[in-house]
Order: sequence, then structure tokens, then C-alpha cells
Amino acid sequence: MQKTLKERLKNHLQYAWWQYLALALAAGFGWSLIFTTTAYRAPAEKRLDVYFVTYSVPEETLEWFQEQILGMFDDVEDSDCLSIVYTDDDNYYGSMQMSTYMAAGQGDVYIMARERFETMKSSEGFLPLDEAIAQGKIDLHGIDVTPGMALDAQGAPYVAGIPAASLNKLKELGIANDDLYICVMVNSANTERDCAFVDWLIDTMYQPAENAETETKSDKNGTAVSDMPSY
Repeated sequence: MQKTLKERLKNHLQYAWWQYLALALAAGFGWSLIFTTTAYRAPAEKRLDVYFVTYSVPEETLEWFQEQILGMFDDVEDSDCLSIVYTDDDNYYGSMQMSTYMAAGQGDVYIMARERFETMKSSEGFLPLDEAIAQGKIDLHGIDVTPGMALDAQGAPYVAGIPAASLNKLKELGIANDDLYICVMVNSANTERDCAFVDWLIDTMYQPAENAETETKSDKNGTAVSDMPSY
């Protein structure tokens, strides 16, 4: 009788093993889904997410930016710095990915390739930066924002994006900055803080092409920031 039971069990496992495997995978997926849906996620007003829409940005650079953001703002609980690959040869998926994020209201600051900026600047999805610039909340360091101008619904010009061509220290982080624009999303939960980040970014990364010396990086209060990864 015992031998018959073993044989039955062996035959059962031989033909039904995939059912147990499927059950185990389903159980694992279920636990993962429960964990994902119940895990704490910082609300939008306590986040600052920066998306790079250009050539692939090194992971070390993305992590470095996250560290700077979390250390810069006391009220920021979390930050996602993502690389959305968008190049002349590989732009279909990147464009679709970016549009999906924007439609979902994700991302506070976008640093994007000129082609995408030119395509989207007339949509009025970018925060006009004129007031922040006029009030000194964003110090341009002499950057010409004319290429970043757009027209609103009434035909009035405004600054939709800041050219990053003078932020040559970005190259030290593996970011080709020559054809990038810095934009703040108009539906961001905290545009004041976004502008403060843009100001820090310009102040930290500004380096005219004729000035190749590497300078000490510091924020507006004179506090040294973390060493940048080198490439």
C-alpha cells in the first residue's frame, strides 16, 4: 500500500509540477503586489523628481543628484532622478515614455533635448520662469534665455526653458549639455522649490566654455556639496 502511494505521488508530481510552480509564482507576485501597493510613498509636495531626457545618464550621476536634493531641502522625503533615453537615433520610445510620465503628472523638473523642448514648449505645460528670474530666485549668470522663449495663448512671450549650454560642469557627470533645456512643470506640487533647485543647478554647473578650470562646488549658503562622480 505504501509503495502504491509513493508511485501515485511520483506520477502526480511528474505531470502536475507546473501547477505547483504556477501557484508559487502567483503567490510571490501577490505578496509583491501587496507590498508595492501598501508601501509608503512620499506625497507629491514632499518629493522633487528630476528627469533627464537625453543620452543615457550614468546611474552614479542620478544617485548623486538624488543625494544633493535630499540634502538640500529639509521638507523633501524622497527624490527620483531618472534617465529617459532620447537621441536622434533612438527617440520613439523615449518620447512615448516622457509623454506618459507627463500625462501622469510625474516629474517636477525636466532637463531635455532641444528637439523635445521645441515640440512641447507651445503646450503651456512648462512653468513661466520670468518672475523667478526677475525676483532673483533663479540667477542666470548671464545665460541668454532667448532660445527658451515660448508664446502663451495670448501671444505674449515667456521663458519656458533655460538653455544648459553654459552648464559645462555637467560634462564631468557624463551629461552632454550642449543641446539641453531646463524646464519646470507647471503642475508641480512645489514650483518654488523647483526653482530653487534650478538656481542651485545653474550656480553649481555654470562654466563658460572659455573657462575650463574646475572650481569648488558650493551651494548658496557656502556649504560644500558632495564630490561629483568623475568620468
